[in-house]
Amino acid sequence: MLEALIPYITAPEKTLIEDLPLIGPLKLQLFGPLVATGVIIGWFRCLKYARLKDLDEFLFRDYLFWLLVAAFTISHWVSVIFYFPHQVQEDPLVLLQIWNGLSSVGGFFGAFVGMMVYLRWYCGRQPSGVQPVMVYADATIFGLLIGWCFGRAGCSIVHDHPGRIVPEGTFLAVGPWPDGSFRYDLGLVEFMFAVSLMLLVYFVMRWEKWPPGRLVGLVATAYAPFRFYLDSLRADEATRGVISTPDARYAGLTPAQWFTIAFLLAGLWLLFGRKPKPTDFDYAKDSDRRKREAAEGKDDDDDGDSKSAAGNDSVDEPDDQPDDSDDDGGDDDEPADDEPADDDEPADDEPDDDDKPDKND
Repeated sequence: MLEALIPYITAPEKTLIEDLPLIGPLKLQLFGPLVATGVIIGWFRCLKYARLKDLDEFLFRDYLFWLLVAAFTISHWVSVIFYFPHQVQEDPLVLLQIWNGLSSVGGFFGAFVGMMVYLRWYCGRQPSGVQPVMVYADATIFGLLIGWCFGRAGCSIVHDHPGRIVPEGTFLAVGPWPDGSFRYDLGLVEFMFAVSLMLLVYFVMRWEKWPPGRLVGLVATAYAPFRFYLDSLRADEATRGVISTPDARYAGLTPAQWFTIAFLLAGLWLLFGRKPKPTDFDYAKDSDRRKREAAEGKDDDDDGDSKSAAGNDSVDEPDDQPDDSDDDGGDDDEPADDEPADDDEPADDEPDDDDKPDKND
């Protein structure tokens, strides 16, 4: 029997504040730290890819920041608008509570929106110019692969993706749940898939040799059919302690299933239909930025040296310039003390210049 293979474990949880304005109860769960860890590690993996491809690091860091803002915001909106629309009707302010419910496929869609706005609209109004999408998309997916693992690990700990009830001995069944049933934990199943795909790409595939867009195509093509099937196993009935409201369905499909259809078509096109273009490599390069900054720094140093030299020349005086302080203010053209000032009068009758009082004293 495999029922004891994956026991249902309740993760520790602590309520820090019972009720905050606009937030409600503030709880400390393992889910939040795991997601934050995934974001940090994924960020550095993205930078690894960017450095390998010589992407402008400053531009790429700004891109990642705004990408994450768009991804988390739209992920939340997709969750509450399409999965739980009744929450918006009950309290429209839930749209502002970004931490209160996230959709993974909504996050992928949000990342795509953020990427297009930043690279096409924002960069098009900057000196860098419009940036090609494919290499940035590959860099994002490269970091997402490990960040995704941490996110799904958090989902499996808090059991926020319960599946349908299955017989007690079913392979990968988790239980017993609070209602005494055995179910799939869909977050755990996706965590296993994410780890497998991440290890395959990082340690088996020669991703560094691939043309732009192929990594995105591989991940989208692999994930779309898996997620479509996984959503068919979602719990479809409300059960106390398991799920309060089943996910909304549209024409019999969950929102994620509709998204994954688009993901599959895009992935197949990237893998087999799209041909590499010269413009895929026409992006702002970090090596060019470094050369430009080095040249600007050299110009600044040259300007500083020139100004310093000019300043020194302006204060230097020629060595042969007469010094008014010599001879105690005497005049070389005046007669000496032993000569009379006038042939008709003796020299002692009139004091010479040395005997006159100095006005500067």
